[in-house]
Amino acid sequence: MKLKMGFIGLGAMGLSHVNSIQRLCGDKAEVAAFCDSNAANLKNALQAAPAAKVFRKAEDLIQSPVDAIFVSTPNFTHAMLAMDILAADKHLFLEKPCGITKEECQAVLAASQNSNRFLMLGHELRYSPYFQRMKDLVAAGEAGAPHMVWTREFRGPFQKKVGDWIQDDRRSGGCLVDKNCHHFDMMNWWVGARPRRVAAFGSCAVNRVIEGDHQVNDHATVSFEYENGVRGTLQLCMFALDFPNEDLEMGIIGDRGMLVTRISRIQILQWKHGSNQKAPIIHEVNAKHGEGWGSHLGFDEIHQEFVRCILEQRPPLTSVENCVDGTLLAIAAEESVKKQHIVEIAR
Repeated sequence: MKLKMGFIGLGAMGLSHVNSIQRLCGDKAEVAAFCDSNAANLKNALQAAPAAKVFRKAEDLIQSPVDAIFVSTPNFTHAMLAMDILAADKHLFLEKPCGITKEECQAVLAASQNSNRFLMLGHELRYSPYFQRMKDLVAAGEAGAPHMVWTREFRGPFQKKVGDWIQDDRRSGGCLVDKNCHHFDMMNWWVGARPRRVAAFGSCAVNRVIEGDHQVNDHATVSFEYENGVRGTLQLCMFALDFPNEDLEMGIIGDRGMLVTRISRIQILQWKHGSNQKAPIIHEVNAKHGEGWGSHLGFDEIHQEFVRCILEQRPPLTSVENCVDGTLLAIAAEESVKKQHIVEIAR
């Protein structure tokens, strides 16, 4: 018997989840139920899966006979929906972030630890063979003992969202929380340690959409330190290159060399300390882009893994326990921007 999947939130991301489950997992799972307050979103979803049952209220879908639920709603709703779904004894695929405050993250972490159902966070990058190869190279000592990590993302503005919720830091958590919890999670994963303090600067210089003090920042610089002494930086600009020309670079430097992403070619570049290399060693990786805006690496694989985790009864790589520190770092960075001081990071 196929797993019955429900979907709460059917905007661009939610519809991408529907399409991916049907395209990749149709032999093991079926799209069984939808919930969205937007009529156009529901129409698009029903064109993809006409047999799905429609619910007007999220709580009704949660109590319906589905095995697992995808949540792709605005960020400020994630924590409450997550706790309700786990309490209803359903498996959960929760889009990042798991919460927009430290308290919300702590509550979702506790709920997931006390549940016998799986909660997979939508940090798809961990599931791509590309970023897994980077993790393996670091673990094999190709860069030596890590000392620095970094991310540089220069791209265009956010896509339009219903009610512009993504532009309001009270509803999105801020730009760093919505966007860069992905990248903080990657760097945490590679370093293998928890971030302990952060200092950040940012503002909205170009992309003002809403009036008042709660417009999210459109550029920022973030510096942070891990418990093991490794240091990291993140630079973000949301008024630079537009898709598909956006630029994302990530890297790690150790006492034996440096590893740097070349995502446009699905390559990893390596320099060895003291080798007098004329050119980098190039690691070619067999990885594919997936469904959805930006065709994110790992998007196909995360859906297949969610279904496998349920069927094989094993916890996901992107559990709350494994990934919450990336969101907590982003939340602390937003606090640092506002309060203009170093923020200590604690669960």
